[in-house]
Amino acid sequence: MMFADPILATYVCVVAGLLGLVTGSFVNCWAWRSLHGESVLRGRSHCTACGHELGVRDLIPVISWLASGRSCRYCGEAVSARYPATELICCAVFVGIAAVYGLSLETIELMLFASCLLFLSLTDIDDYLIPNGCIITAIVVRAVYLAAACAMGTMNIDQVLYYLASGFGIGAALVVVVLVADRAFGRASMGGGDLKLYFVAGLYFGWQQCLLVVILSCLFGIVVAALGSDRAQKRAESEAESATGREDATTVDGGDSPAEAEADAEVETETDAEGDGEESILKRTIPFGPSIAAACVVVMLAGGPIVSWYLSLLS
Repeated sequence: MMFADPILATYVCVVAGLLGLVTGSFVNCWAWRSLHGESVLRGRSHCTACGHELGVRDLIPVISWLASGRSCRYCGEAVSARYPATELICCAVFVGIAAVYGLSLETIELMLFASCLLFLSLTDIDDYLIPNGCIITAIVVRAVYLAAACAMGTMNIDQVLYYLASGFGIGAALVVVVLVADRAFGRASMGGGDLKLYFVAGLYFGWQQCLLVVILSCLFGIVVAALGSDRAQKRAESEAESATGREDATTVDGGDSPAEAEADAEVETETDAEGDGEESILKRTIPFGPSIAAACVVVMLAGGPIVSWYLSLLS
């Protein structure tokens, strides 16, 4: 905490939290519209199911979702919990940034970067896409900050070159690793958007903390893949049980003879095996952008202490 006065600290964090809620709501809208070919600058917010324009009472972050019973007031369609979850995540990240960096230019920079991370996480989850526009925006934000810091004398040209070298160095190293992995596994191991995001992380954090981003993102990705695999397996087992129940009911009703039912079961088993094989391939394809974004947020808030602690262990 960079505030000597607890009242000021509380005030700044409350303002940051409210700003985070509003920003999270806007990023939700922006991400959805960008994937559906709509401009975020034209047209009022509307229900994604019935298209009805939303009023002011429908646009209050989190509260509107709870007050409406988690559904659209106009058509009754359920509204995903992802919307308030995104708003709360953005709120928490903004409060953390304000608490760590205080009233500074760096706070503004990192809040903008966090908004970009949230946006690309949503688009990657929905469409396996990290938009180039989002990457460019993050780079522009960083460039403006570095220029302003140099102008104010809080950073020199050597530090700017360090961050540039870190971004290009990390990016180039990962490109080599990915090319080797692609050749070894015979398939794409990482998307180009992920590589660009690592490059941006190098620009923001320097090579040491960016290595921490790489490690954490891989750990987060493994956890996400494991959870997704477990969920897919449970869904497959549930569908198999339902299919077995339908077969038993058909046999009892006299629809098929036992021999015919056994033959059908063999065919379905072969089909299921083929489907499981296809699903196992799909399981390996996960949106990795959110894992990188989460790692960036961790490093943003605690990267320095973590790296210092690790280096102290080595020394």
